[in-house]
Amino acid sequence: MKISVLLPAYNAAPYLPLTLDSLASQTFQDFEIVFVDDCSTDDTLAIMQNNAARFPAAQIIHNETNQKLSRTLNIGLRRCQGEYIFRLDADDLLAPDGLEKMLKTLAQNPQANGVVCDRLHIDAAGQPKRISLTLTEDYYLKKNILFRTAFGGQPCLIRKDIWLAAGFFNESLRFLEDYEMGLKMARHIHIVGVPERLYFYREYAGNMTSRSRQDKTPQTRAIIQNLKNTLFTPADYINDWEQVKRHKDLLFDYAVERNQKYANTILRCTLHLAALGHRSDALAEIKKAEYLAPQINYSAFAFLLKLGFKNLDKFRVNMNCWFNYAYDDHNVINAPAGI
Repeated sequence: MKISVLLPAYNAAPYLPLTLDSLASQTFQDFEIVFVDDCSTDDTLAIMQNNAARFPAAQIIHNETNQKLSRTLNIGLRRCQGEYIFRLDADDLLAPDGLEKMLKTLAQNPQANGVVCDRLHIDAAGQPKRISLTLTEDYYLKKNILFRTAFGGQPCLIRKDIWLAAGFFNESLRFLEDYEMGLKMARHIHIVGVPERLYFYREYAGNMTSRSRQDKTPQTRAIIQNLKNTLFTPADYINDWEQVKRHKDLLFDYAVERNQKYANTILRCTLHLAALGHRSDALAEIKKAEYLAPQINYSAFAFLLKLGFKNLDKFRVNMNCWFNYAYDDHNVINAPAGI
């Protein structure tokens, strides 16, 4: 078996048929579905059972009690038999050639053991809203994971041994479990990006994304920060000038926006270095961000950064205001009409 599609579900009946249709239409068919129903109270389990004949290799697992997402994912991970694992949420969709193109990218990059793609955000009715862009190479994605879920969740196809080396999902986390997994994978993975919209990520009131923005507790953030402090040193937050220059020379769709996304990551590295008291390193990073995205006005950022060295209590407040009002902090762009 080449791929295990890990498909956790809880009360996903309105969207699960479409998700299964997107899997049935894949141009690459050597995959199993590892479906884990987390004690749904609607018809989620019945829908999967009624569609099982479409997927001869499907495993259907039912939790007798609600286990929450992290434990449900771990239950599924233990059952995956494929060489690669792809996590798909039960309300999302995959482009018909999604698995094929990810495998092709891995074949073209024999050193890689993981691949990630762009995401098209859709609403409850399936209409396009925004595009979330990936960075395209291992160096940049590993810088991005310092601050964002660059890999470890969806939409990533990652070799099974990397999942096992990173360990299982932290079952004490209700949210950010994919980000924590990505951090743990960083020392084991060599990942590349496909600059194409192969994953359709559904956003609507009440789904996991909307609730996670409200429920990220200080305890959750502390767990994440402690893990980062354990795994990474200040040197990990310094971006190599040659790599920065190389990124600007890469040719891909939405090149300006991807350069801005990497510049965003560099600025966050700047903040982290400043908070650690590495003043000269922090100031040097601003020039790298400016090289990638010269259209951004960095003067206010540099001014606030210098103030931060004098008053660290106001430092993060000032920086968050700058990101919220002067910069696109979510690294997404509006989906063009007719996409």
